[in-house]
Amino acid sequence: MAAIVLNFQTPDDTLLAVKALLASDRPIDHVIVVNNAPSETPGALHRALATLSPTVTVLHMGANLGFSGGMNAGIRVAIGRGADRILLVNSDVIVPPDCVERLEAALDGAARAGITGPTMLARTDPGRIVSSGIGYSSAIGRMRHHGFGALLAETTLPPSSTVDAVSGCVMLVAREVFEAIGPLDDDYFFSFEDVDFCLRAKQAGFASVVAGDAFVYHEGNRSIGHDAPGRLYFAARNHLLLARRAGNGSVFVFGVRAMPIVAFNVAHALRAEGGSLPARLKAVALGVRDYALGRFGAGAEARRLTP
Repeated sequence: MAAIVLNFQTPDDTLLAVKALLASDRPIDHVIVVNNAPSETPGALHRALATLSPTVTVLHMGANLGFSGGMNAGIRVAIGRGADRILLVNSDVIVPPDCVERLEAALDGAARAGITGPTMLARTDPGRIVSSGIGYSSAIGRMRHHGFGALLAETTLPPSSTVDAVSGCVMLVAREVFEAIGPLDDDYFFSFEDVDFCLRAKQAGFASVVAGDAFVYHEGNRSIGHDAPGRLYFAARNHLLLARRAGNGSVFVFGVRAMPIVAFNVAHALRAEGGSLPARLKAVALGVRDYALGRFGAGAEARRLTP
């Protein structure tokens, strides 16, 4: 097994995430830290990681490749080293010692399972669920996290349940899935690539499963603020991209299915608090524009809006 931890401007969180993985009851053979920093200078993070274990490798990208691009770099290394199972971990997640073993059991125990994820709890409020899998409606393009905001003590979670997708914050993937459908889609750069990946896997015959008895603790919004214009830009652009690609290959125009997605993202920008209202609305408008123009990945606008 290999675990990939993505770092972007979160060195302290990254160090905690790696230490947690090294304490896993289920030994992890390779821990690959992908540093999406613009500089290849080793720095304090590299020096700190080098002292932890010989199983830890640091990949310096020299640029921000986004979540998809950074993870894909780690995935290529993991597969090259013969990993049969690859655990994707965002830097703002703490994985308890018993979690990986439970994820693996869910992967082995569910029919046709190729991807599994844990129940995510809030690090600042550990008794509250952030996500227990993701539901997605291709008919209307709506995505929602199951159990969001519910109290763990008041929620009954089955040991294993099939869902449309699991969060890329922590995702265990069988090698066969990558061999069948390829890596994450670089067009997304940031957000919605995890849902896209799980939906593509489903089309190839692999189920996504949530392990209800596996828990992780997620901080959230550490690399890009929850209401930052950059996040709003990617949310609008990529939500439309996902809806088109998950729409059974039909031609996607701005119409009945697209307008509710645009309206949802505008409403979110109106309710948000980060930055000025004009800046937030402009970010959504730019995201919609770039979707319409076919500008994906880390284009100039995406780079400008991402700190």
